[in-house]
Amino acid sequence: MNIKTVLRGNVSACMAVVASTTLAFVATAASITVDSVAQRWPWNNKVDITYTVSGGQDVAAGLYARIVFTANIGTTNITIDGVHDVGASASDGTHTVTWTLPAGLKATGCTMTAQLLSADNPSGDDYMIVDLSSGQITYEGLLATQEASNTRYNNDSNPYKTSKLVLRKVPAGTYQTGKSGQSNDTLKQWTTDKDYYIGVFEVTLAQYNRLMDSSANLANTLPAAQLTWNALRLSTTAPNEAIPAVESKTGTVLQRLNYQTGNKFGFDLPTEAMFEIAIRAGTTTDFYFGDATYTDYVVTGDRLGVGKKLPNDWGLYDMAGNLREWCLDDTSLENMADARDPFTPAYTAGTSNRRCRGGGYGDGGTNNFRSFNRETWSPSTGSASFGFRVAYVVK
Repeated sequence: MNIKTVLRGNVSACMAVVASTTLAFVATAASITVDSVAQRWPWNNKVDITYTVSGGQDVAAGLYARIVFTANIGTTNITIDGVHDVGASASDGTHTVTWTLPAGLKATGCTMTAQLLSADNPSGDDYMIVDLSSGQITYEGLLATQEASNTRYNNDSNPYKTSKLVLRKVPAGTYQTGKSGQSNDTLKQWTTDKDYYIGVFEVTLAQYNRLMDSSANLANTLPAAQLTWNALRLSTTAPNEAIPAVESKTGTVLQRLNYQTGNKFGFDLPTEAMFEIAIRAGTTTDFYFGDATYTDYVVTGDRLGVGKKLPNDWGLYDMAGNLREWCLDDTSLENMADARDPFTPAYTAGTSNRRCRGGGYGDGGTNNFRSFNRETWSPSTGSASFGFRVAYVVK
């Protein structure tokens, strides 16, 4: 690979000097330019890197690329892996990613360079992959189509249902929840200012046991069942409180997941609004599968391994049926449209019950499988039809 490097400096709002690198990528001339490096306000350890790619990856043609940034802060040089660390897209255009500086360092005087390199998988942050053994977080972009990505992850010979978690990004945007004429969940258009990730699958027995250090059923792709809200989050932790961090692999499954990933990621249950935005996947009909035969999409009758039915338009499986899924919220907000935002769970001190979404395999009829359907249960309930999927809000 022939590499030609051109350095160009300017000063960003945080006084960080920026540089660009141009090089040959595969057989085509390609370039990447770091346009700005801006420390978050109020000043903290997060830095937004804006960069422009020309002649980058072409997913439709199977030409994949990845980015490696290098930050120079004083005498310290830090390599930022675009795939592992920030989910940087190598497709043509201008992009922004957020990097968290190591403790004790400030962005002032930082020079930032970037390299565009060939890769085996598409770059981007459409999917977050969590290795449950090492705790390593990696990112992957969509393949040429959503269907191709669905096939990649919904494959029992791959580890995404057993030793890894795969979450799908829901980008900031405008989304509908509720239904016109519903007294307790009226129609609402939300415009979000944050991205979030939600599990492609319900957490399986294999994944749960791996996190809980059990050697049993490590290949079992049935969704983990009989899990109470209290057991997932701690009965002493209110819906609006973060799950307490632990200093060793102990505690609830969510505490262990956060510890395993270095407590850098606040994995938790989704709010009701996050769940409904995800189940709808942009649809506005009562059922996310429209007029299609519901049994093609919904597990009924008995629990099945995850991903045995068709997904929604975002490649999320079992959003209706199989297990009903716990959400963060309590039941104090009668109309979800009155929520402050999609990421703030309903909570009033002294409210005992919690919300579930999606309906369970044993539900009669189809009403519980409607995208806007809400259920109320005690947080100590843990029958065979209760499970969960993991969510993460990008701060």
